[in-house]
Amino acid sequence: MRFSIVLVAIIACFLAILVDAKRNGPSRAEKTLMEKRNSYSGIGTFFNPSTEGGSTGACGSFESDSANIVALNAKQYGSMDKKSGWCGKKIKISYNGKTTYATINDACPECSYGDLDLTHTVFKSLEKDMNKGVIDITWSLA
Repeated sequence: MRFSIVLVAIIACFLAILVDAKRNGPSRAEKTLMEKRNSYSGIGTFFNPSTEGGSTGACGSFESDSANIVALNAKQYGSMDKKSGWCGKKIKISYNGKTTYATINDACPECSYGDLDLTHTVFKSLEKDMNKGVIDITWSLA
């Protein structure tokens, strides 16, 4: 009899936790994990780290103009005052049937959600015509 009461109490607690989790939605950490599993679409532009922002990106790493790196939009990057969880992540970027890979090393304050600012090297691997300046991209973690 005691075992049945204990079992019912455990099941009730478990159900209460599930109902509370469903009502409050996923935790911040769970949202971050879920967000990073998706594919994103946005605008790809290009920049020169040495003349636009400096040789050290928001992630704290050195940036070369010829490196395969990108600046992530501010909405996804998070607080510009600290290093983002996205820093150092390898991503796969696609445009018009072409795909390339880069590392998130910086933040782009003026970019919208889903957008990336690419070094010239990354941009040219997707679009040879630099005069376009802006391309529609999709990207995800590599």
